[in-house]
Amino acid sequence: MLIQKILISPKVSEKIKYKHGLDPIVTKDILEGNRYIEKVGGNNYIAIGLCSSGYITVFFEYEAGIAEIKTAYKASDWQIDLYKRKRG
Repeated sequence: MLIQKILISPKVSEKIKYKHGLDPIVTKDILEGNRYIEKVGGNNYIAIGLCSSGYITVFFEYEAGIAEIKTAYKASDWQIDLYKRKRG
């Protein structure tokens, strides 16, 4: 998957910051860095990655090289296990 552009609306950015306690820039870092991505249906995907804030899960829509972030939060134990199994 080649992500050419990452979008995040102000509303989603605010939710990620205040509800989940994450800097929205971290979510972009996950999509740009060493991550595991899996399709979850339609144009919807989950990305799990490791950054300075720990393991982060990002849900996004992808179409024609554009990823639009829908939400992000600190990864759960099963998501961390999945990342470790898939990324080694």
